[in-house]
Amino acid sequence: MIRINLLPYRESRKKESILRQINIFLGVFFIVFVILLYYSIWLGKKIDDLNTKIKNTKIMLTQAETKSKKVDQIKKELEKLGHKTDVIKSIETNRRAPVILLENMTKMVAEKTSILTPDASADTDNKPVKRLWFTSFEASGEKVNIKGIALDNKTIADFMSRLEESKLYNNVNLTTIKQQEINKLNLKYFEIGCVKASLKNPEKKNDDGSKPGQK
Repeated sequence: MIRINLLPYRESRKKESILRQINIFLGVFFIVFVILLYYSIWLGKKIDDLNTKIKNTKIMLTQAETKSKKVDQIKKELEKLGHKTDVIKSIETNRRAPVILLENMTKMVAEKTSILTPDASADTDNKPVKRLWFTSFEASGEKVNIKGIALDNKTIADFMSRLEESKLYNNVNLTTIKQQEINKLNLKYFEIGCVKASLKNPEKKNDDGSKPGQK
């Protein structure tokens, strides 16, 4: 009977199997290593990009804060300048107010007198003539006190009517009127008190005196 010894063959197959498993393991390990290495490189680059963005954002934020402070400082300077301008305008307005008030008041003194009127004070060119003169003009706040001389009572009444019709003054009251002789002329001394009206845009009227839209 012939006997065959298979032990060397089995050991050879066993060694081949072990080598194959080792090669498979090494191959898988290498592939996993390459994947992990690539992922690590990609992740590192991503982190670097994020760090760069964070750094740039911080720089931009610092620049924005600097510009914001400059803008706030400019706004404060503009506010100060605007306040100074308002003060200057107020001073200028207050300085000119008495002059403008007196100018408007003076325009109301003159009245048209026809050349056909038998009046010695009328001129031959039918120009405004003065029948009233101021002797004192005081403005304190909104209150105005006028003192003057007129030719007659009608002149004073007409002057008061013009004050009221101008819409520049309210509560026009004659506080004093008495006869006074000047250069042998019997004239009228008067005192008038009134209040400056707040300036508002008057309503526009049609030629017939009615409001727009009315007939």
